[in-house]
Amino acid sequence: MTISEQLAERIRGLVALDPRVTEKRMFGGICFLLNGRILICIRRTGSLLVQCGAAAAAEATRQPGVTPMTMAGRQQPNCIDVDDDSLESDDRLRHWIGVAERYVAGLPPKG
Repeated sequence: MTISEQLAERIRGLVALDPRVTEKRMFGGICFLLNGRILICIRRTGSLLVQCGAAAAAEATRQPGVTPMTMAGRQQPNCIDVDDDSLESDDRLRHWIGVAERYVAGLPPKG
């Protein structure tokens, strides 16, 4: 099992009881959506894309292992990348899911 697959299994265990969360393959990885909007996404590198809003992203990037998310050469202000070394414990993984949930839950459902 790859690092990405292991991370997906851990995330499934943490969000399994939330009926608002669905899973979809996107961006070459596995994304977990909340009410149809990207919550978190496991990237090919094993890092975790976390959608958290610009203010939370600016604050989060002060932590080790957290960088602004870049896609197609452009920085995405509402998202961060959390490297796999920063996701070793379920408490840390749960923290980042919570950061994403606080932001995404405030957005209107998609589709």
